[in-house]
Amino acid sequence: MKAVIAYRAAGDSPEALELAAILRRTVGCELVVVAVLPFTSRDTLESREPDAEFRMWLDQVAADAEAAARAFLDGEGRIEFLRVASSSVAAGLIEAAESCGADVLVVGSARDAVQGSLLAGSVATRLLHSSPVPVLLAPRGYHAEPGQRFASLTCAYAGTARSREALAATCDLARRFGAPLYVGTFVPRAGTMYPPEVGLDVEELVSAQWAEQAGGLQSEAVALCREHGIDDVRTFVARGDGWEGALHSVDWEDHDLLVIGSSRLGAVARVFVGSTATKILRYTPVPVLVVPAGSYVWSE
Repeated sequence: MKAVIAYRAAGDSPEALELAAILRRTVGCELVVVAVLPFTSRDTLESREPDAEFRMWLDQVAADAEAAARAFLDGEGRIEFLRVASSSVAAGLIEAAESCGADVLVVGSARDAVQGSLLAGSVATRLLHSSPVPVLLAPRGYHAEPGQRFASLTCAYAGTARSREALAATCDLARRFGAPLYVGTFVPRAGTMYPPEVGLDVEELVSAQWAEQAGGLQSEAVALCREHGIDDVRTFVARGDGWEGALHSVDWEDHDLLVIGSSRLGAVARVFVGSTATKILRYTPVPVLVVPAGSYVWSE
């Protein structure tokens, strides 16, 4: 496996590097740190005089990014560093992922994300609507202790074609991770599902019916896991007030990994995050791996 990590030193927080390190310890993947920087006249066919000062500044940014990444990942094995010239950071990362044959793009949260929460910035948002490979996102302030690996994998399952594809990709990862596999179904309950005159008993009945349906979905998911060679599967139904309540009802470990599929609205073989996935991303306290539509196969 190969992972491309978005990192530009002072311009980025180190969560993506933390996540890349724990990913490498878990599966032994190759790491390619990519700094996407603006074009200069040296990168184009324009005839104007090169802006030497700007070019020197970009050279220093790239050198600082490489030095910081190598120092941070010291002891994690060999890493490759690439400098990519592009007018769009997201486009540059996708270009790098495709040229490297990467399996996953690793990015951190936006700078203004609350500590311990995941907030996709402008680059991550574009990747979540166009990446041809899975996108792995780290919550703000994510930190791994030396030697730490992923503790478990959880696939969010809703019985859709996309969640079945995500589950198949998760089963493959579970074999490589050697970590427990969970199938989770989230049942958010709206605070105002019915007007007061209907009564809370009806709300509880509907919520219970949703949970019962979720149990049926999980039986289906367990059968699919067995088809993919995973017999030891653990399941749970997470219920709560809204998506925040449902996600926070789970007893997450710090180094669990949540896997979700992309929306049916996206192009095949591309990530496209719909409204449900967006809500999951907003409230999850653990790293999230978003798998693109289509049957995704990890490289060796």
